[in-house]
Amino acid sequence: MLSGQMADARERLLASIEGLTEEEMLQPGVCGEWSVRDVLAHVAAWDRETTAMFEAMLQGERHYFLDLDEDGLEQFNQNRHAAARDMSVSDAVAELTASREALIALLKGTDNVKLFAPAPGDEHADMSLAACLSAQISHDEEHAEMIEEWRGNTNG
Repeated sequence: MLSGQMADARERLLASIEGLTEEEMLQPGVCGEWSVRDVLAHVAAWDRETTAMFEAMLQGERHYFLDLDEDGLEQFNQNRHAAARDMSVSDAVAELTASREALIALLKGTDNVKLFAPAPGDEHADMSLAACLSAQISHDEEHAEMIEEWRGNTNG
């Protein structure tokens, strides 16, 4: 079920960029000053960090990402944005694909008990792998909607 939702959300994100030129994908304004390329690099960075977090959780370790507050998440986003500032559009799209493939590869070897188990240091399943995946699904949908809205406003 979650795998289907993940696929649907990613398909929506990819559909939101269909037909855009490289020039259009570099125009700011999709999410604040971020361009489509910036948004794709951002989503890929979250996939990479989520994969690292899941690897730690599966080894019984508590990953720092679980404990970030709004300011910490904003700092993470700013740091990753700065690191990807010179990334080409084609590299951003390739990283979006590769980062999701790495996450799915990790999940394929994860049984349901581990998928729904509480995160290390968490008494409840509020931060289980499954709960975090739900957040990833919402993240894809949120950014697909931003791109769709931006396209509607710019005729992109």
